[in-house]
Amino acid sequence: MQSVAEIVAEFAGRPWRAVPEADLGAAAQVPTMLTPEEGLLYHWLGRRAEGAGATVDLGAYAGGSAARLLSGLALSGRDFHVHSYDRFRSSRAFWARYLPGEPLPEADDADLLPVVRRHLSPWEGHVTLHVGDIGQMRWTGGAVNILSVDAAKGSAMADHIAAEFFPALVPGRSILVQQDYLMAVQPWLSAQMVGMRDQFLPLAHVPRVGMVFLCVAPVTEPVLAAARVDGLTDGKLMQRVREAAAWHEAMVPRPVFKAMLEQVKAHPGVRLGWQMRHAAQRKG
Repeated sequence: MQSVAEIVAEFAGRPWRAVPEADLGAAAQVPTMLTPEEGLLYHWLGRRAEGAGATVDLGAYAGGSAARLLSGLALSGRDFHVHSYDRFRSSRAFWARYLPGEPLPEADDADLLPVVRRHLSPWEGHVTLHVGDIGQMRWTGGAVNILSVDAAKGSAMADHIAAEFFPALVPGRSILVQQDYLMAVQPWLSAQMVGMRDQFLPLAHVPRVGMVFLCVAPVTEPVLAAARVDGLTDGKLMQRVREAAAWHEAMVPRPVFKAMLEQVKAHPGVRLGWQMRHAAQRKG
């Protein structure tokens, strides 16, 4: 097992950038919202996985992130399984943007499951689709090796995900990817993670807005209670964001966090990303 120092050095070299896209195989053809570098990262994370533990993908949309994790895991030389969570529904606007090769559904809230199952068919038997509201779901699957979070679109959901999945992370080994970490309209993510700075070590910022962490200490109930973000006043939320800016000083430019503070100021009490985004669009 690698030491923490060895893992830090490994990620500092950003080796996923050297992965030829051809190594992704069938996964490269699965539509995704990931940036090209994020896609390579997910594949590389799967390939480097070792030890017992599940891979969990929260917020799958059409299966792009799961496919890239699976393509890497298939090359890892170990038994593997991905648990992929989503409502697996889509608006027509998202469908047209991210699934241009698929017939456009007649109505919003269209069923994505047939598309996702087709996309993930090369890894049949190695993936379980958990369909429904992640905020109502529980994790009972034991240790988690890789946890990808693209579903914490509100402060309450961020707290729920942390409570259900973070305690399953293995100190010194498990990797957490916060895919929307630096989005200005999701300031609760940095506020949450800085509250657990003794449990997580930042490893890499992956453009556009992703951040990769190593779990370095157990996430206990007292830790979760202290880091909770739903219910924070605007002032306390902003203070946490400022603390996160200092925490990430060497890795992330300060203006990124300034943009989060501006969103909180402009939208007092709002704790859902889509509400912040829509309010900003109306004002613009």
